[in-house]
Amino acid sequence: MIAIRLVSMKDIPHIQSIAHETWMYTYGSIYTKEYIDTFLSRAYSTENLSRSVERTLQSEKRDFLIAEWNDAVVGYAHTRQVNEEEVELLRIYVRPEFHKMGVGKAFIQEYIHVLKPMKKLFAWVGKDNSIGRAFYEKRGFVQTEEMVETTGGQEKTQIKYELKL
Repeated sequence: MIAIRLVSMKDIPHIQSIAHETWMYTYGSIYTKEYIDTFLSRAYSTENLSRSVERTLQSEKRDFLIAEWNDAVVGYAHTRQVNEEEVELLRIYVRPEFHKMGVGKAFIQEYIHVLKPMKKLFAWVGKDNSIGRAFYEKRGFVQTEEMVETTGGQEKTQIKYELKL
């Protein structure tokens, strides 16, 4: 059974583990291992995650969530409020063995419920990220624009997926 809850400081090691597992699974054929390791050590450092968790715990918005399956942490998702009606989904990662079991869908439903009066939820997804693109398309998100981003010394096309509510 899936349970979605607010993040806590004790979740940091779980988030780091899931980030490593899902980034290798999702981006291993897109980016070099060196780039992924460098990115993860910076973006998912205990210090950076502690700041993110602390901001969430001090806010009225439930923007950093954890998914549990039978009490085991299996995923996390994080948003940021762009304006009163628009929210960006920054991170949504679920352990690969729990893909297609409704965890990602549960995150989206929870955000729709708790981030009212949101009118639009969007995410930037790498064009090469077939796993992410399929997830958003299945959930009713539509492509609205593209941009080229230089990441790890490589140019990569990012696609903006939007869900209007």
